[in-house]
Amino acid sequence: MPNKKIHKLFPSPIFQCQIDDYEKLNEELQDYIYNLEKNDTKGVNASNAGGGWHSPYWQIAKSPIAKKFADSISPVLFEIITKDYAWKCKPEEIIFEGMWSIINRKSSYNVRHFHPNCHLSAAYYVKAKENCGKIKFYDPLDQRLIKAPRKSEQNELNIEAITFTPQEGLLLIFPSYFHHSVEENLSNEDRIVISFNIDIQKKL
Repeated sequence: MPNKKIHKLFPSPIFQCQIDDYEKLNEELQDYIYNLEKNDTKGVNASNAGGGWHSPYWQIAKSPIAKKFADSISPVLFEIITKDYAWKCKPEEIIFEGMWSIINRKSSYNVRHFHPNCHLSAAYYVKAKENCGKIKFYDPLDQRLIKAPRKSEQNELNIEAITFTPQEGLLLIFPSYFHHSVEENLSNEDRIVISFNIDIQKKL
């Protein structure tokens, strides 16, 4: 057998971290999100299906709790952007290009979609009980989904989709080109997530 070397080129990462002391923050966020729904019961029609509620974009600068949340995750974002990705930018060039919340009640889910025209996207779990619906990410190389051989086992070279189980206080950050969906909420509890997009804008 000749020597073999594998070059794993152009990886698509998903960053996962647990926010410290998230319990009190999540209580405040939950109250804020339910109040948003109370004042706008219709919400926005986006990827939500089966009765889920999708908020309009948050006004971060006008809401103390929204700003508190943004401030709490900003250090994580800055480390991912400047150290892991090694993108050259200043903190003020990292822009929240939209932040919103989704309440998935029993039997609701989110259809497959992606977030165009931004660099990174994220999901943060405010309320996530057992069987509330996993988030599913799909291989961004569509050709592999069109024609894929059978597998003797699943590994990082042949995987076509992967799921993550939501946990309260969990933050997932991923490239915005990743197609993703949310499985049906099979629990009797609400599933509450905050999503946002990040754009890096060079100051002139």
